[in-house]
Amino acid sequence: MDRYAIFVDAGYFFAAGAQAAFKQSVTRRQVALKSSPAAMVADLCSRARQMVDNLPLLRAYWYDATPGPRLSMEQLALAMLPGVKLRIGVLNSMGRQKGVDSLIVTDIIDLARNRAIADAVLMTGDEDLRVAVQVAQSFGVRVHLLGAGDITRNVSDFLQMEADSVTSLEDRWFASHLELNNSFMPTSSGQMLGNSGLPETEADEEEFIEAAEMSIHEILEYVEPDQMAQLGQHFTFQNFVPPEYDRRLVAMVSASLNGRKLSVEEIRNLRALFVRTVKKRNSSESST
Repeated sequence: MDRYAIFVDAGYFFAAGAQAAFKQSVTRRQVALKSSPAAMVADLCSRARQMVDNLPLLRAYWYDATPGPRLSMEQLALAMLPGVKLRIGVLNSMGRQKGVDSLIVTDIIDLARNRAIADAVLMTGDEDLRVAVQVAQSFGVRVHLLGAGDITRNVSDFLQMEADSVTSLEDRWFASHLELNNSFMPTSSGQMLGNSGLPETEADEEEFIEAAEMSIHEILEYVEPDQMAQLGQHFTFQNFVPPEYDRRLVAMVSASLNGRKLSVEEIRNLRALFVRTVKKRNSSESST
C-alpha cells in the first residue's frame, strides 16, 4: 500500500527538541507545546511527507507515558485528533518511559507485515529500535529517521546506519512549537513546589478560600490564551483537573497554609474552584 505512517517517541521529541530550542536540558514537566497539538502534528506530518515523496498519510502514532494515573491535557488533546493514535507506556520511579519501545516495534512490524504502509518515518534516537527497522525493511518498507537538532549527539549511529534516509528538524522548528512550561517554573520565592508530607490540621475556611483563589490566579496569570482555550475545551468533556495543573495547584495552596496537608474535601473544593474559574474566564473572553 503506497501510504506512510509516522512514529513519534514523545520522550525523545521533548528531550531532544527542548535541547534544540532552548540549548539546555530540562525535565519533561518543564516543557510543553507552544502551539496547539493539532498545529504541531500537521506541521510535523508536512515535514515527514517531504521525506516520502508526498505519499498519503495512513496515521500518526504518538508514544508517550502518563505523568500520573490520568492522561495529561496535552495527551488527551492528541488522542482526540483525527488520524492520530496515542500509545501509552508507563513512567518508572526515575521518571523514564517503560514499554514504549516495544509498542513502537510492534506497530511498525505489524503494519509492514500487513502491507499497510510503503514508508515509515521514525522519530527517535534509541538504538533498541534497530530490530523494527530491520524487520520492516525485510517486508519492503522504507524506513526514514527524523531527528531533532544535533543527531550526531542524540540519535544512535547504528540506528542511522540501518535507516534508508536520515534528516533532522532544525532548532527553529522546535523553537516555534515548544515552550518552557510555567506550571513547573519556580515560584516567586524561587522554589519548585512539591507535595507536603506534614500532618493534616484544622484550617479556617476563609483562609483556605483566600489561599485557593490566590494560587489559582497566580497559575492562570501565566497561561497563554490558546492554552486557556484548551483548558476550557478540556473541561467541556472532562471533569478532572489535568495533572500538569493539579499538582502545582495543590502544592501552592498547601505552601500558602504553612505547609499543611490539605484534606480530601479541601482538594475536591479546590479543584472545583479551579474548573469554575477557567470556565468563567473562557466565557468572558468569548463574549468580548
